Amino acid sequence: MRTSSSYQHQRGMVLVICLIMLLLLTLTGLVAMQGSSLQEKMTSNSRDSEHAFLAAEAVLRDGEELIATSGATLTFAANGSNGLYDKMASGATATDWRDDTTIWRSGSAISGIADTPHYFVERLPEVINKGKSLEADTPLETTIIYRVTASAVGQTAHSRAVLQSTFRR
Repeated sequence: MRTSSSYQHQRGMVLVICLIMLLLLTLTGLVAMQGSSLQEKMTSNSRDSEHAFLAAEAVLRDGEELIATSGATLTFAANGSNGLYDKMASGATATDWRDDTTIWRSGSAISGIADTPHYFVERLPEVINKGKSLEADTPLETTIIYRVTASAVGQTAHSRAVLQSTFRR
């Protein structure tokens, strides 16, 4: 008899325990989905940043190639007309890639990114190559140094990569 009475007192307890267990499983599933969603966003941002970096690196090489192939015939100006800045000219000002007035040159179009990458070139003061010649009548050699600044965005405009290289000719 006791067993019959004990079953009547426990009526519905199994249902309550099962509902609590189901609630715990549901919460565990929601936390796992939220973590997976966060990892997907991080992966997407990482891929976007990588695309921006690769595009900036490609357009940086475009600027270096421009200097290597036609550096002597390029016209540099203090105001940076056509994205070519002459830092040796009188009245030359500092060039900042964040400034809206900076004049850029367009690089090669790259598919899969949000905007065409661009760059500008600065011609820096000449450097004397000391120690090349010890002869009295031999003039010292000079080297022209250029600084190329490249900027590109990734698949979205939210990521940006800016790279600089120093190039001597």
